[in-house]
Amino acid sequence: MMGTMALPPSSKYLQRSGDPVDDVERESLTQRLNAAFADGRITHDEYAEGMDTVYAAGKLGDLVPVIERLPAAADNTPAIVQQGGVPAGNVSQPRDLAPFAVAVGVVGVALIAVIAVLVAVLLF
Repeated sequence: MMGTMALPPSSKYLQRSGDPVDDVERESLTQRLNAAFADGRITHDEYAEGMDTVYAAGKLGDLVPVIERLPAAADNTPAIVQQGGVPAGNVSQPRDLAPFAVAVGVVGVALIAVIAVLVAVLLF
């Protein structure tokens, strides 16, 4: 049977409740529901209700009832952990911003030149 477990305030389902539900999230919850039903941790009715909610959800906040009632599996690794490509301790790969900085500089100089020409034409 599904047990109610309140989500922590830091949960993405509460913090970003207005964000849209993507396919990765739906697939992850579908797999968790399938595993819970196959293991006998939820009934058929709980499974059907959870699946209906997962596929009707438009926003992360809509998934809160499913997440709160879904029993945790010890071997379940969230999809975000499995897909990570950044080494532990790093938020993201460093980026080389030099080309961007040069492009911004070139555009800035060009705009200043255009404005100078327009001012010269209009005033003289």
